[in-house]
Amino acid sequence: MLAASLLFARKVSLARILIVIVVCVAGLAIRAGARPSETPKPKVSDQPFTAEQLAIYRLILTGWMSGGPDPLNLVVQTDAFPMDGAWDAHDCLKGLDVEPNDPLVVHRFAPEDLAQLSPARVRLVERDAQEKDEKANDPWKSFQRGKPLKDALKNGFAHGFAWFSEIRFDKSHSHAVVFYGFICGDLCGNGGTAILEKTKDVWKVKSQCSEWES
Repeated sequence: MLAASLLFARKVSLARILIVIVVCVAGLAIRAGARPSETPKPKVSDQPFTAEQLAIYRLILTGWMSGGPDPLNLVVQTDAFPMDGAWDAHDCLKGLDVEPNDPLVVHRFAPEDLAQLSPARVRLVERDAQEKDEKANDPWKSFQRGKPLKDALKNGFAHGFAWFSEIRFDKSHSHAVVFYGFICGDLCGNGGTAILEKTKDVWKVKSQCSEWES
């Protein structure tokens, strides 16, 4: 009788342990599902670009992409200013007393901004869709499939895309820093981080903090 009671008690204890384990696992799964993403999505500002911001983007575009593809595919939404990862531009802010900013707020170009962005033709594109188009027209892959190199490059440029980061201003609004890039394939692209200075209300590129090419 005693042995039977002990066996029953042991079975009950094991059942309780199993129930506790199941409840804990379920709780962990729920919490994991509710956990926010490691990289939260940026918020799009409801404010349009200022004339000063557009003047800076125009200066970069005309100096950097002069003689580039026509029309130029420009990603409609800016990137957050890169502070980590492959495009880390943290060092570019050294010596500048920059304005505070929300790192998760970005902007979108509007069709009416195009006339102020560049004298050349600019086409606004969504990044995800254009990335697929760019990858499908990678010059190196086209060359490997037998297309002449010159034609492969021309086609790759036409399907590539440019993008800008948000602009970081110093508190006096006399200096600005912006990251930019153009990608047209795995081994096709270039860009950098420009430091600009305003003198007598005119913005000029003062220096390049970093440049990259692939």
